[in-house]
Amino acid sequence: VAAATSLRVGRVDLQASVLGTFVTERVKSGSASAEDRHEWTPTAVLAWRLTDEWTARAFYKRIFRMPTFNDLYYTEIGNKNLKPEYTEQYDAGVVYGREWHRPESSYRLDIQLDGYFNKVKDKIVAMPADNQFRWMMLNLGYVEIRGVDAVAGISMEHGRFAATARFSYTYQKAQDFTDPSSDHYGDQIPYIPWHSGSAVVGISWGEWSLNYSFIYTGERYEQAANTLYN
Repeated sequence: VAAATSLRVGRVDLQASVLGTFVTERVKSGSASAEDRHEWTPTAVLAWRLTDEWTARAFYKRIFRMPTFNDLYYTEIGNKNLKPEYTEQYDAGVVYGREWHRPESSYRLDIQLDGYFNKVKDKIVAMPADNQFRWMMLNLGYVEIRGVDAVAGISMEHGRFAATARFSYTYQKAQDFTDPSSDHYGDQIPYIPWHSGSAVVGISWGEWSLNYSFIYTGERYEQAANTLYN
């Protein structure tokens, strides 16, 4: 169930919505089902057009993530006691977009830069249990995530020739603050890299096109403790 509204005042756009999620669990055989869930999650978005090219934006979201069927029930990996994940997300950023036109050619440049802060309760993660060949779905009690997303895209057309390029980069610091007495309190959580990014480049001439894509994922830990061994 969802409801949404929007308001425009001059160069300022405001949007608000609320999402209702209702989940009922039943099993025909085997262990008992997971608990039923009824949740309401709001979102508020602000966009302020500073100039024709620049826009500032910010939003707040409360996100409810229900464990998937596999997370709950898949043999050996599933955990029917897995709790849903709750996230409060705060984001602020800027967007730049501009076009240039010439008699026989056109160009466009787009840039997006966002900084965000997430507070996550009962974050759902997959981690090795007894060994690397047997994994379990688990909850981390409280996680804070600070990050930056940057995206840049450029395109051009000149007669039958066209070229596009899009680059993205993400820095993410995801820290486990569940247990202050733990040796890994405040450490980066498993399998979340600090740095990641991608590049997609394409050129075309008439009916011919050539494309290249590259995805980068930086170093990350395989266990909760941030040690060189892990």
